[in-house]
Amino acid sequence: MLSVLQKKKDGYRFCYVLSDGEKRYVGGLTEEGFLTCEAACPYKELMLRTLINKCMNEFVTAIRTADAWGVDLARFGFEAGPGGMYTASFETLALPHDCGH
Repeated sequence: MLSVLQKKKDGYRFCYVLSDGEKRYVGGLTEEGFLTCEAACPYKELMLRTLINKCMNEFVTAIRTADAWGVDLARFGFEAGPGGMYTASFETLALPHDCGH
């Protein structure tokens, strides 16, 4: 069973621990506005969705991330920038779904 729980971590505005019952993976938003997730995490899209939801609920104005999530970041409101970095603002962030509605 998967769980994603928020925890405090130095250097992060917010941080989450995703657990699959055996292993734990950390991701979050750093104080500098950068979304991160452990490279070994097999559930990166779930972590990304969790972090974007938190950013939207907290009205985070701008965030950055690297193309390390294994998904099309444009679907989530990010725009490609120099050096493989992606940026998004509160106005562009999205939680897309594929249900057809």
